[in-house]
Amino acid sequence: MERRMFLSTNYAVAYAVKSCDVDVIAAYPITPQTPVVEKLSEFVADGELEAEFIPVESEHSALSAVVGASAVGARVFTATAAERPSP
Repeated sequence: MERRMFLSTNYAVAYAVKSCDVDVIAAYPITPQTPVVEKLSEFVADGELEAEFIPVESEHSALSAVVGASAVGARVFTATAAERPSP
């Protein structure tokens, strides 16, 4: 039997990341992507996704964490990877 789910875009991204079976998630929750990493943290906490969940201090540290993890062969994800330039 097919299971249908009605999801927000953020939750759809979280389920897609889960299905990719990532090894490392670097999370800096900042709107509008906060629900993505919140849902991923639930997956990790509930044992639905076996991954290292790294809460970081900034978008720059999120990118540093995933670059380092990918350099050793981990499949990585972050929902924040850039800052807007100041006007």
